[in-house]
Amino acid sequence: MSKDKPFCSINNMLDIKSSEAERFTTDYLYPRYWLTWIVLILSFFINIMPDSFRILFGSKVGDLLYRTNAKRRRIAKSNLSLCFKNKSEKEINVITREYFRNLGRSFLDMSILWWRSSDSLRKSCHIENINLLQNSLDKGKGVILLAVHSTSLDFGGRSISNYPVISMYKPFRNKFINWLIGRSRCKNDDNAVIFSRDNFPFKTLVKILKKPNIFYYIGDEDLSLRESEFANFFDDRKATLLTIRKIAQLTDCTIIPCINIYDKTTGKYVTYLDEPVTDFPSDSPSKDARTINLCFERSISRKVDQYMWSLRIFQNREKGKNYPY
Repeated sequence: MSKDKPFCSINNMLDIKSSEAERFTTDYLYPRYWLTWIVLILSFFINIMPDSFRILFGSKVGDLLYRTNAKRRRIAKSNLSLCFKNKSEKEINVITREYFRNLGRSFLDMSILWWRSSDSLRKSCHIENINLLQNSLDKGKGVILLAVHSTSLDFGGRSISNYPVISMYKPFRNKFINWLIGRSRCKNDDNAVIFSRDNFPFKTLVKILKKPNIFYYIGDEDLSLRESEFANFFDDRKATLLTIRKIAQLTDCTIIPCINIYDKTTGKYVTYLDEPVTDFPSDSPSKDARTINLCFERSISRKVDQYMWSLRIFQNREKGKNYPY
């Protein structure tokens, strides 16, 4: 199989040409993609709904997902029960239900990511503590934005899309959906390159982070025990990827924790930037894994029900601990 190509803006820091990037193909017109075309057409009409209607409708979609997707509901409850062992079953159920409502909203929000312009989307976004990012870039330093999987994650990428950004994506099996989502994350007038996770050029990343560029890195998944270290995460322990540790050693870049959250009061998607991580990397992988998890904990605690609890964040377990899913 051919390797997945990157998505990139017309102007990007790596000067990748459009012919070298993922492009629309006539294969997407074949019958196997007709259902996706129907979804795309419906998404246009969802996109032109008043925002308040879309949010309300998304919440109802989330209620439906909560009732019908028993597998993801169990995963979410298992994760919450492990992370917050002092919470009652009733409290866990309340958070889980609200999480699914946020998840439903995020599905409908894809419509505005697909159809609206960069300028329009940026007006829907706000960056809290933008000075923390700008100060590092002004000093000529690269920045890793250490993000977590929130239900409005893509709006975090939208909020910084006018900066020189590199990131990665996990390809979808449906190639047309993959193209739609990839283009929504990397519009022509942005300054971004997004590589497939399985074809990510780490040597290139090290090179560009020695200059004032941004790596938007979502590092909270439990992908494998390789390059991971177990560390405390809320009330349990999880396998924590240490990739960021090696990158920091090689580039001396600034690491800024962040999360994107939908603010119901203002109707905006807010990217919260925390203070840069200090004393990192250290001489201890275990200490650094805990530092990374502390960053995740602070970000998630801003709005617990908007974290992506239906991911298998405890996929790998220490010896003697049961598999929770």
